[in-house]
Amino acid sequence: MARVRSLEGRQAGVLAGVIQGIFRRAMGQALNPAKVQAHAPRVLVSSFLSNAVLGSGRFAVERSLLQMVRIRAAARNGCPF
Repeated sequence: MARVRSLEGRQAGVLAGVIQGIFRRAMGQALNPAKVQAHAPRVLVSSFLSNAVLGSGRFAVERSLLQMVRIRAAARNGCPF
């Protein structure tokens, strides 16, 4: 299976660099999904905005729905457990 390289610094581009900088400031380090999503800037921006909106605490997701989403994601990824 081919792997996508993580992009950082000048390789990532200006927009990805800014978003990685925000993550670095908030979390202490740039997160791996942001480094990988730097290949597709539109995906990176949409992921960043959805995480910002859903992580704000204004929108709550039921625990049962969250568990179903995790199970579905695990099934799609081929996770055995």
